[in-house]
Amino acid sequence: MRFKIPAAMAALTVVAASMALTGCAPAGSSGASGNAIVVGAVAEPEHVPDPIVDGSLAGYNYYFAAFDQLARFDDDGKITPLLATSWEPNADFTKWTFTIRDNAKFHNGEAVKPSDIAFTYNTIKATPSGDPASYMEMFESAAVGPQNTVVFTLNAPYSAWPTIVTGVSIVPESVYTKLGSAGFAAAPVGSGPFEFDHYTRGVEYVVKRNPNYWGAAPAVEKVTFKTVADADARLNGVQSGSLDVALIAPNQVSALGGSSNVTVKSKVSNGVTFLGMNSSGGPLANEKVRAAIAVAIDRESIVKNVLAGKATVDNQLIAANVGGYDPAYPRATYDPAKAKQLVAESGYTGQEIPFQYATNGRIPLSSEIAQAIQGDLAKVGIKVTLQGTDQGSFSQIIYGTKTAKGLYLNTYAPSTLDGDAPVSSMFGGQQNDYAMLPATAALVAKTRTVSGPARINAYRELFQFNDARALLVGLYTPDTNYAVNPKLNWTPRADGMITVHAATFRTAA
Repeated sequence: MRFKIPAAMAALTVVAASMALTGCAPAGSSGASGNAIVVGAVAEPEHVPDPIVDGSLAGYNYYFAAFDQLARFDDDGKITPLLATSWEPNADFTKWTFTIRDNAKFHNGEAVKPSDIAFTYNTIKATPSGDPASYMEMFESAAVGPQNTVVFTLNAPYSAWPTIVTGVSIVPESVYTKLGSAGFAAAPVGSGPFEFDHYTRGVEYVVKRNPNYWGAAPAVEKVTFKTVADADARLNGVQSGSLDVALIAPNQVSALGGSSNVTVKSKVSNGVTFLGMNSSGGPLANEKVRAAIAVAIDRESIVKNVLAGKATVDNQLIAANVGGYDPAYPRATYDPAKAKQLVAESGYTGQEIPFQYATNGRIPLSSEIAQAIQGDLAKVGIKVTLQGTDQGSFSQIIYGTKTAKGLYLNTYAPSTLDGDAPVSSMFGGQQNDYAMLPATAALVAKTRTVSGPARINAYRELFQFNDARALLVGLYTPDTNYAVNPKLNWTPRADGMITVHAATFRTAA
């Protein structure tokens, strides 16, 4: 089996993801050069912005600008080559061979070599505390192969390995070895269409056009990523001209229908918002309590009344544009009478269950969604206490210390457009897996050994197991909505990221 795809133009992708709007400079269309774009990003990396150790959505704002990967998804979610020109697996998907292009250069003028690629992956492997290592647990080693190739050896079969490489940014071995993680984050060198200019924590990350890029040159000279936590501030930024594109909340869309200075563009997200549960103790250790919660939530009402219809009910835990999704999977059940019966049978006596969520950041209208869920559960006799916090603190609870106390509201949007990362996190022993069941770990492993329809069936088996035990509760797949400068030619992506590499400003008529 050989995968060979025509070469494609590299795309700058940035994730719209929380902090404060501080002194935004005029956006590209009104700037002196008229050829710079300002993006309103919701967050920045919590630690150093180094792609070897940081895999945050906020970090991809920068990494997809300054670095290349072996492959990348296009706007419609089709995987296309970048530093690789082709790839093929062995018979059981435990070894993959990638052929590397020979005309790419890093920003310092060094050629991109297969040894740099092997170094990048092996360094991620040697940094188990880093984010990228968490979604590469199947990776064993990378080695330089014959005829400008890199050979990846996996510790178990994995049929979707090409999707993983779309998220790994290649660094030059000579520079990274010399500077180390913190030094490299302060002066990164990649091979992407933009070069690093400067970074001011909490304010902005700026890149400028790479004049010697091996591929098609970007259409813009400079991109500034402004960290803007508040949805109203992001929208106001686009309306005033200080931002050119920014993520906005679903309830802001209808108000912009007649606006002449903002265009709204939307696309179905690649993520599912879900209700996590710490089932290791307290009332949530009782399967009937969890089952009651699963059928007590009126997802359709949340989508219609809270999200203004800008979402789709989804209980599969992976979105429709993500690998592993089953279009024939049964819809979520809403049955408050059944929920009351389960509560009565469970022996639950009204103990308060903490419900944690971030009040800003990755989930628009999170407070309103939490309140709606609290109301639904109260109707069937389950008492929850809302505990909202900022996105940074919440992320630390979920991904740093794994200390959620009861229920929590979370989302997972895999940049790889494949179900392996979310299901590994939820059922394979990682951050969202509080049940830690050998059975779910085995089912996750099974999804990696097959491809095509057999892989869809393996995911169905995993989700059916979850539904029967209510370990996690899928809620909805949101639309991703953006406020855009009307003069900016720009298209949303299937993976929910903002692409500006090919964006241009329209000239006045």
